[in-house]
Amino acid sequence: MIDGFISRRLSSKLLLLTIGFVMLAEMLLFIPSAAIHRQDWLQERAQQAGLLALALTGVPDYEASGTLTDQFISDTDVLLMAAKRNGMTELILGEPPAEVGDMLIIDLRDMPRFPSLFAPFQDIVSNENQVLRVIAASPVDGQDALELLIPRTKLRDTILEFMKNIFWLSLFIAIVTGALIYGAMSAMIIRPVQQLAEDMTAFREDPARRRQIRSRSNRRDEIGQLQREFTDVKQSLRAAFHQRERLAGLGLAVAKINHDLRNVLSSALLISDRLSMNAETKISDMGERLTRTVERGISLTEDVLSYSRAETADPQIQDTRIAFIIGEAAADVIGQFPGTKFRNTVPTELMVRTDPDHAYRIFHNLFRNAAQAMIESESSQQRLLVGAEGQDGLAELRISDTGPGLPERARDNLFQAFSGAHAHSSNSNSTGLGLSISKELAKAQGGDLNLMSSDETGTRFILTLPLSQKK
Repeated sequence: MIDGFISRRLSSKLLLLTIGFVMLAEMLLFIPSAAIHRQDWLQERAQQAGLLALALTGVPDYEASGTLTDQFISDTDVLLMAAKRNGMTELILGEPPAEVGDMLIIDLRDMPRFPSLFAPFQDIVSNENQVLRVIAASPVDGQDALELLIPRTKLRDTILEFMKNIFWLSLFIAIVTGALIYGAMSAMIIRPVQQLAEDMTAFREDPARRRQIRSRSNRRDEIGQLQREFTDVKQSLRAAFHQRERLAGLGLAVAKINHDLRNVLSSALLISDRLSMNAETKISDMGERLTRTVERGISLTEDVLSYSRAETADPQIQDTRIAFIIGEAAADVIGQFPGTKFRNTVPTELMVRTDPDHAYRIFHNLFRNAAQAMIESESSQQRLLVGAEGQDGLAELRISDTGPGLPERARDNLFQAFSGAHAHSSNSNSTGLGLSISKELAKAQGGDLNLMSSDETGTRFILTLPLSQKK
């Protein structure tokens, strides 16, 4: 259970890593500290031996000198102390041991500035019978040096004691440091990350439910940026979910309306068929035109029903004289806006590969938007012009008007459904679907619809459709 807790919790990992790294740093400092402690221990005994030598110089009281030497041996664990004078060795205290094992000579007069890092470990693994022969400078005039015999086990014991003390001190420092770092990191990183993880889990389980409203983070670091980005993502996704629900309801309502509308248009189609068979030419022509219009309406309702069922009807591509489609769409629009002057410069022999009904819808949307914009702006010259050029296997159809131009805010989302509303007019009933549908229809036929320019002199669109391969 503890292993699972440690492996799962970021806070526990951070605490253990902090303690481990502090202990590692302490161990790196421990090695030179042990070497320095070893050298200081030897230097301290050499200094005490020098002070004893000074104290014994010229002291006639043997009882007092015996007390000093006994105290010195008890404090330093020195077996023997001797002084060198004129090449002769003079015994000061102690007796030579009966048996002496391996002897290690340490001359403190030539000790390097930085002691050996391996010497403490050599003392630890040394033989118990080994003896240290320590040579140090003597403060007494006439003496060349002082020599001390010290059991190496005494040095080993003091080094082991030093290591034990350092270990517990290092562990204490590591725990305190780890706790302080853990507290600081917990407040700055771990707790915000935990809250963020909880919010992400709650959002994944139920995106629409607002369990807890947290204030927007003001932090300037990466954690604050992550919190703000997640808040923005939640808001945008909730808005998208809300819009999707509204569109789903709208689609259901439109599907029901279109179902009933199709029945009404079917009845109108029967009447228009009767009119088209009338003996009078004008009435029959109007009946044929009405028949085509009603058929397009029925086709449009079928497309809407297919779209509501997530079905996409493929365009019926065929070679089409695009000038006739343009003229038919313009005639229907000008009938609603009689003040609009229309000019079609597209050659009648220009053949393109398109679905005639889809092409009609594209031009009808563009013409109607332009005519409505010019009427609402009360422009003195309400002119609509369509021209064409062939280039790289595509027919470039340019649609221009003399309207007031598009507002700046409408250009950014011009071809997005429900976002480009009121793009070309101020009609409050506009849904912004016309241009979005027109662009989708153009792309489905291998073409495209784009805005060329828009200013106070008018608006210009370019529609590209594949040219016919027939000569």
